[in-house]
Amino acid sequence: MGSPYLSTNESIVLSAHDVIINTIPAEAILTNQRLMLVDKTHPRILPQDILFTAVETVTIGENSGNDPVLSLSVVTPDGTRQPLGMVYPQGPRINRTAERDEWAARIRELSATAQEDGGVIAMDLAPPWVPGQIPDEPSSGETADVVPAGTRFKGPSLSERRSRAAGASKNRTIGIVVAVLVVIALVVAGVFFFAPAFISQPLPEPTPAPTPVPTQATMPVPTATEVITPTPEVTEVKPTQVASAIPQTGVWVRVKYDGSYSGTAGAPGRIRQIAGTGDQFFQLAARDELVSASITKGDNSGNPFTVEFYNEGAMLKSATITKPGGTLNLDVILKSVTTPVPTDTTIP
Repeated sequence: MGSPYLSTNESIVLSAHDVIINTIPAEAILTNQRLMLVDKTHPRILPQDILFTAVETVTIGENSGNDPVLSLSVVTPDGTRQPLGMVYPQGPRINRTAERDEWAARIRELSATAQEDGGVIAMDLAPPWVPGQIPDEPSSGETADVVPAGTRFKGPSLSERRSRAAGASKNRTIGIVVAVLVVIALVVAGVFFFAPAFISQPLPEPTPAPTPVPTQATMPVPTATEVITPTPEVTEVKPTQVASAIPQTGVWVRVKYDGSYSGTAGAPGRIRQIAGTGDQFFQLAARDELVSASITKGDNSGNPFTVEFYNEGAMLKSATITKPGGTLNLDVILKSVTTPVPTDTTIP
């Protein structure tokens, strides 16, 4: 089992708090050194660390409910490959495909870096991630908060972070109650202070009016009348958007479709949102690395839907689908080549 603490040179890359791993509600935290799996149904069990050196394959797909799925194959000491299926449940009008793709890209990248010198190294998996009896107590032998002496940590554990969040919420509630009480006290003090002004007082006895003294009437001096000149209303006319030619510098993804579309595209760690209609170019921050795109039709028409990748003005790869409401997934590895040969792929 793993430690819920981060080491001095460890940092969190991604986190997901609402995933299902092998039918178990769980939390997943991806750092630059490991993948931590936290069982939400058994909070006393320490997290399971998945080392990048033991990850053999990383694939993506969808389950029967059209939820995005990230599948890992972990090599164990007995020579078997244990599957870990991470499902990203989607609610109404929620699309988590881009989140799954980013997790897959980062795990592939970290696994490839970790396996450069020693290759794939097997590791043990404990229940509930593999079949077996789930222990009642933490594997440390005492409590989940016991830490070996001399261990240095960078930050608090997951349980400490939850406790701090609960304490902060309680402090906010107390602050709100105190503020309400202060407002009530101010209102009561104002009522006592200003109450005499609203109480009826006896009217004073009338005094004889003084004899008016006639005064000389003064003629009013005419003043200049200010003339306001109306300002003509200016209507801003926006220029008509004209489709530009193929960009000659940089990496671009081109989307061609008569209707609307939306999705994501880019290199690992630099994924950007794609949305629009018609024929448009979207620049990507990438160079000599893997770039991918996952874009979905916005309607149910059978018109052709095309996605193309360009590098320095040359088309590297192209794909077309006609499926109503379909999603086109396309990726290509950017390399510094003099004359790239475009690839045209038509997906029925």
